[in-house]
Amino acid sequence: MKLFKSIYSALAVATLAILPACQARMDAPDNVAPVADIEANITIGDLKALAVENPEALYVADEQGNLTQQVGTRPDGSHFIIHGRFVSSDATGNIYKSLSIQDETAALTVSLNQRCIFSDYPLGQDVVIDLTGLCVGYYRGLLQVGTPGAPYDGQPQVDRLSWDLWLDHVQRSGYPSNDFASIREGETAPADRAYVIIADLNNLPSSGMDLYLMQSQLVEFRDVYFEDGGKLPYSNYEESVNRTLRGVNGGSIIVRNSGYSNFYNQMLPEGTGTVRGILSYFGDSWQLVLCGPDDVNISTKGSSDDPFTVADVLNPKFEDLSGWTEGYIVGSVKAGVSEVTGADDVIFGADAEMDNNLLIAASADEKDWTKCATVELPQASIFRRFGNLADNPEVLGHKLMVNGTISTFLGLPGITGNRGDIDSFKIEGIDIDPNAPEKPSVDPAGSGTEQDPYNIGAIMAATTDQKDVWVVGYVAGYVAQNDWKSAVFSPNETVGSTNYLNNVNIILTENSPASADFTNSIPATLRASVKGTLGLQRNPEIFGKRVMVKGELTKIYDTWGLKNISEVKIL
Repeated sequence: MKLFKSIYSALAVATLAILPACQARMDAPDNVAPVADIEANITIGDLKALAVENPEALYVADEQGNLTQQVGTRPDGSHFIIHGRFVSSDATGNIYKSLSIQDETAALTVSLNQRCIFSDYPLGQDVVIDLTGLCVGYYRGLLQVGTPGAPYDGQPQVDRLSWDLWLDHVQRSGYPSNDFASIREGETAPADRAYVIIADLNNLPSSGMDLYLMQSQLVEFRDVYFEDGGKLPYSNYEESVNRTLRGVNGGSIIVRNSGYSNFYNQMLPEGTGTVRGILSYFGDSWQLVLCGPDDVNISTKGSSDDPFTVADVLNPKFEDLSGWTEGYIVGSVKAGVSEVTGADDVIFGADAEMDNNLLIAASADEKDWTKCATVELPQASIFRRFGNLADNPEVLGHKLMVNGTISTFLGLPGITGNRGDIDSFKIEGIDIDPNAPEKPSVDPAGSGTEQDPYNIGAIMAATTDQKDVWVVGYVAGYVAQNDWKSAVFSPNETVGSTNYLNNVNIILTENSPASADFTNSIPATLRASVKGTLGLQRNPEIFGKRVMVKGELTKIYDTWGLKNISEVKIL
């Protein structure tokens, strides 16, 4: 969050510099937060869905019965009203006569015939907008709010909304906040604050509703670099130009920069790192528009030949940069600790309690927790399997090279966002065979009969299929996406899941859900006869219960588990 706070602060300074030409409106007395007297009744995502898929329910028809782009009323006669927070700013002059508003479902551009919008509507300002009577349509492929414009290629377009009309339709709600959350694509967005989506250059939608939902969002691309970094400025004087941003792992996007901005003549930075901006759209391709140069956090460090050091990770100026980091594995964070605040929260040595993290330091004998950084080990990854100290005490003291983003993890400066595959980390002196069979943490037991059921370890160690076996274990979650890596060790909803609390399968673990992970758990699918008992959707209270079940021992979801559970006994 440091990066965006610095942007906010920089824009605040810019506001003071420009105020003589852009006087801010003061609609509320000092120290009294504005309160809107209208309430939102539709999300931005649902509004966009109507515009794209069901325009008859949104737009007013003209005298000939043809739909216009003017927003009408709802079936009960009420107006279409949205709310959201501003995630763009024109303070630097790079964004021209527009703003982007975002709620928990999507974002929307508003095109305005006004400059210096930021002085009235700064970043993080919550507003409520009455859209009835305004236009919602396209300008060169970007869905936005405006007024009727001249057609393009025979298609109607929207133009800029007058400032007075905008003021008649918008109301502020509360004070602006620069507390922006960071979420991954597909994760549930917060409803109570603005956010930035960590996006993938290789995975931007090209069609369908997802394309329109991503338009105008505040996004962040990591492990990226400018094609002409160190060679060209952001733009040319009084000229808008395209610069190319590329991903280390592939993909690219045009960054549209204005020659009227106050940073147009600054040199594009050289190196790799993180870039934020508003995800715009023109014609049939994506574009990124920066609020300002503080949206760019790029450094020449971070290559495998010149990696970040632990000292760099601990230095706030490197926060949000991506690339390779090196350090020695010295320990881990204790179980149950969500934020390290002292020496009692960490374990130096190989006696780890958790397999999801490491502590690294500049030297292998470091014992001062304030000189250490955390490393996140991705769930169900090769990195976690071979790098965690709980299962691999031999990695203690070895040098680790890890590719990720300098961020905060478990309350300490650390490395997050590692892909977890064999090419994204190196442990000096340790040979890693990703094809080696995974070692279960549970010793096999039982014979598979009702009187002597298998335990979870026996299923994980299986080598051949068996029918009608009995297994005992605790219900610990479910598999979300027909892939064992999508296992959810929780009764809660998984972000982006289409199988939330399904009645299709469950996860069985050896001891208790609190300690469930991939080394002590198996998936199991359900027959219709037991779905009412074992299915978490129909019976969420079954979570955490110890059960004995009968099914077919076989490979499911690319791992050993149970298929077609037909009988169940709650123990």
